[in-house]
Parts: sequence; C-alpha cells; structure tokens
Amino acid sequence: MSTDENKAVVQRWFSEVVSRGDMSSLDAICAVCLPDFEMIRGVVEPAPQGISGLKDLITSLRTAFPDLEATVEEQVAEGDKVVSKVTMSGTHEGEFMGIPATGKPFTVPGVSIWEVRGGQLISEWVNWDSMGMMQQLGLAPPPPSQS
Repeated sequence: MSTDENKAVVQRWFSEVVSRGDMSSLDAICAVCLPDFEMIRGVVEPAPQGISGLKDLITSLRTAFPDLEATVEEQVAEGDKVVSKVTMSGTHEGEFMGIPATGKPFTVPGVSIWEVRGGQLISEWVNWDSMGMMQQLGLAPPPPSQS
C-alpha cells in the first residue's frame, strides 16, 4: 500500500474508532492482527495487549469521556510507519482508572506512531501529555508559574 493509503487507515482509527467508538471499524482495520495487536506505550500503563485489550481501552475512554475527540493535525509516513500529531479533547463525565468524574474538560497534544501492513493496524507507540490532562482535570497541581 502507498503511504497515503497507510495515512488514511490511521486517520480512520482516530476519526471512527477513537472519536466515535465504532468497534466495527476497529475490527475492519485490525482484523489481520487478531489477537496479536500490540500497543507499545499507551494511554494507560500497562498498555493493552491484543484486540480485546484495545476494545476495553476504547470502551473505558468513551465511557469516561463520552465527547472524546481525536483530531489529526499532521501526518508523516514512510514505508509501513505513520506518525500523527494529534490533539485529544473531551470532558471527564465518567470514572476512569478509578478516578470519579470531575466534569472538567481537557485538551492535550499527543504523538502516535503506527505500523500499518496491508491496510491493517499492527502496532502503535503513543505518547500523550497525560500530566497536562491531569492538571486540566484538577487531579494534579498546576505547573509552576513562569516569572
């Protein structure tokens, strides 16, 4: 597949799976890797393994943040790798990782690197500004002020 086709598969992940919670899209773009999908570093630690772990993660994220939105700002692809600069936003309306809902919104940047093979997502390495998210949700102290 071309790098543009690989980028389109990753875009589909963010728009259909993360932002809408569409599990049929997840099945379609991860079918080849069942059950061996690997998230190398994730939103939560330890990172989920296999398709069932990935589905559980998406379900828990969409339950905690029902308005979760992943916006791809930029993508670069080479070979079977696609790097995406993504902005995640949502409102904490349900329990997440044992933390009760705060009702507060967040917006944080992240970087995701996918391996795409034959139109299928094989593995992801992801890094989000989780501290910024926790600060915006009121769960961590704000950064020190700049003087």
